[in-house]
Amino acid sequence: MLFAVSYQLRPNASEESQGRALQLFANWTPPQGYTFKAHYSYADCSGGLALVETDSAAAALEVHGAWVPFFEFKLVPLVEIEQAVKIGFGNVKWRQSVQ
Repeated sequence: MLFAVSYQLRPNASEESQGRALQLFANWTPPQGYTFKAHYSYADCSGGLALVETDSAAAALEVHGAWVPFFEFKLVPLVEIEQAVKIGFGNVKWRQSVQ
């Protein structure tokens, strides 16, 4: 399953915590079953955005849990637009059928 992951620095971020997060990230690899398709840092240094694939909530917990002292995460499942449009039309048709 594909997810959009956005993350923001925690409000208590400091120069020390930034250095520690960078040191950890330079020595970290994601667990098996959690694949980054794309990963970007916000240019204002406030956090980042990633496109990830995983079928395991446990893998997502392992990844995000490692970074909890530094970031707040939002994990949102994604649906391909063609499929989303078909589902949307089905939802509209169902709503119109209810009297």
